[in-house]
Amino acid sequence: MNDQDMIQPDLIFLNLDAESRVDLYQQVAAKLLSQGWVKPSYEAALNKREDEFPTGVVSDYISIALPHANPENINKPFVCVVTTKAPIQMLQMGYNTEEKASTFFFLGITKSDDQLVLLQKFMALIQDQEFVTHFTKVTDPQEMFNYLSKKFK
Repeated sequence: MNDQDMIQPDLIFLNLDAESRVDLYQQVAAKLLSQGWVKPSYEAALNKREDEFPTGVVSDYISIALPHANPENINKPFVCVVTTKAPIQMLQMGYNTEEKASTFFFLGITKSDDQLVLLQKFMALIQDQEFVTHFTKVTDPQEMFNYLSKKFK
């Protein structure tokens, strides 16, 4: 499956109301499980992975997180795009310093080799001021799907 196929309209959840990381992960895991993307073990694996290896990333233009769980918790590869009404407290990848993020790209990776490629792609996008400016203005899930599909070609 190529990167573009990993983004689907039913995997875009904008403006979720979540009080914490745990609350957000529970909501997203339930949605992904009901659609068959993940296994029942996904939510616990997601939280465990985040506790051990934080996934927050800060650029000059946006603060995001790239939550993911080990491949055995994933049924099929995906990228789930989530924005929240209010920022969620996260820790930065590699630094463990606090950040607040309202944008989350949940990565459903079935092959470990794909992880680095996707991380590099997201790192490039969040450092692109034009991308971030447009991305943060989108409020419609279908428009977000169309925009990201073009960026992942």
